[in-house]
Amino acid sequence: MPLEITELTATLDENEARWRAKETPQAALSDEHKRRLLGAEPPPGLVASFAALRAGPPTPPAFAPAVDWRNKNGDHVTPVKDQGGCGSCVSFSSAALVESMAHIEKGLWLDLSEADSHFCSNHGADCDGWWPDQCLDQIKSRGICDDACFPYATAFPNNDIWAGSPQCKPCANRDQRAVKIGSFGAYPDPVSIKNYLSNTGPLAGCFTVFDDFFAYSGGVYHHVTGPAKGGHCVLVIGYSEAEQCWICKNSWGIGWGVGGFFKIAYDDFKFNGELYPFYGATNVKVPASGWSSLGGQLTSKSVVGTNKDGRLDVFARGADGGLWHIWQTAPNNGWSGWASLGGELTSDPCVITTADGRLEVFVRGTDNAIWHKWQTAPNNGWSGWSSLGGVLTSNPAVGRNKDGRLEVFARGSDGILWHISQTAPNNGWSGWASLGSGLSGTPCVASNADGRLEVLFIGPDSSLRHIWQTSPNNGFSGWASLGGVLTTSPVVGQNTDGRLEVFARGTDSALWHIWQTAPNNGWSSWSSLGNTITSEPAVGRNADDRLEVFVRGTDAAVWHIWQTGPNNAWSGWSSLGAAIVGDSGVGANADKRLEVFVRSTDLALWHR
Repeated sequence: MPLEITELTATLDENEARWRAKETPQAALSDEHKRRLLGAEPPPGLVASFAALRAGPPTPPAFAPAVDWRNKNGDHVTPVKDQGGCGSCVSFSSAALVESMAHIEKGLWLDLSEADSHFCSNHGADCDGWWPDQCLDQIKSRGICDDACFPYATAFPNNDIWAGSPQCKPCANRDQRAVKIGSFGAYPDPVSIKNYLSNTGPLAGCFTVFDDFFAYSGGVYHHVTGPAKGGHCVLVIGYSEAEQCWICKNSWGIGWGVGGFFKIAYDDFKFNGELYPFYGATNVKVPASGWSSLGGQLTSKSVVGTNKDGRLDVFARGADGGLWHIWQTAPNNGWSGWASLGGELTSDPCVITTADGRLEVFVRGTDNAIWHKWQTAPNNGWSGWSSLGGVLTSNPAVGRNKDGRLEVFARGSDGILWHISQTAPNNGWSGWASLGSGLSGTPCVASNADGRLEVLFIGPDSSLRHIWQTSPNNGFSGWASLGGVLTTSPVVGQNTDGRLEVFARGTDSALWHIWQTAPNNGWSSWSSLGNTITSEPAVGRNADDRLEVFVRGTDAAVWHIWQTGPNNAWSGWSSLGAAIVGDSGVGANADKRLEVFVRSTDLALWHR
């Protein structure tokens, strides 16, 4: 029956309890529905097997006074999920364990499929319980796929996680996407458990849940009142000797406990009156992601240029503050080693191909002026650095006029958009001139279908603004607003019919876009492409002219979305994996295949 919270709170006060109660969604459930949240069922013979484990010599203590893997040299605990009305807690705690170990061992954020673990393994497609060693044995042998392959809710009728009757559903390329573990083990006593938590990582553990636990809202839980309801498994992420408690991650959603987490007294984490073993897993084995390392130690976004012979050339700031690059040794194939181009950068670089086919790179220097460097011949050699002056406060952006003259844009020290242009193709430069509009972030530049440059940027009010040449090679309009409330600088792509399309992150952290309704003219309203993104987007155009956008997701992986046809609708989101920092760079090979470049957590450049 539902708990009476006022009565429970009074009982806690009378017993000087160390924890607090509130009206949680779980406390309001009937007894039948509460039991559906619980699914820890030890296999026959388990008690005898761990009694033998405890028969050995005592474990010497080697643990810290307190541990919490949410802040042990960083956060290694993935977000709390909701198992709904299904006794799948063992799969949730085991999947969470593997996710945490993947981040501890490899720096990878994974989101694994509890549905694959619980309904497609030898457990069977039902909501009955089992035990962590059984689940981990399946993850070791058959693996567990990513959640995007088989989302938990889709196992249930109408995606209702309280509906019951789950099914195992086919998952595309499931075996190629499966994550495995090399080993797992049982830790039967408090000292070995604390040693493991202190030195290796979280553990899965199971305990008996009493009725009052459903109303927990903070503090150190210990049983005060109410009958036992059943066994439950959670991820144990730490402990506190001062508070004499374990720190745990539950799987009842963030509306329960303290954002889904709880503390429980050592003496109350028992199953049928005993401390049952906790389970750890190591040697996480992730499937080949398709990503390959190009090495280096990078401290900026990578940008991609295309040599006249079709070879890609990638540029980024190195750990020494200079500009470094790496290039294909033949079109579509092979890579050189990294080489330094010198300089002292205080911005991301930008690169463009000149009218005669030479790559030219622009950066902001330590004096806040724009500096540039260029190939001395197409595909070959580099000049020294040369200053274009100015006092700039953003990354530079560069476009090429219809007559071949380069034009560079950046934010000045006054917060206004400034530009400088070549006085002739491949030669000479004007002085800096103001374009009058305030901006935040970095501008981006595109060419309209008729060759006029268009500059897009975020205004001081966070809306998208633009300014454009009134005729090819000449003059600029005043600025105009395209609306929106954006939280990243924009990027722009061009549809095959010549219409510009702009992408940026909105205040809801989703990817939003706006596009010209006809080449050179008019704009749509803003439209959301969804997802939750943590980087600026990058855009490329496929060989068949479909635009494709790449972002970093909340799991630090690369996600992409693409047009289903040229100038047309958009697919759903799909993950490309990897663990990245910063923004992506994208380029098209000589055969028009897109290639994506990211800086990974090891600060090396990776590509796919």
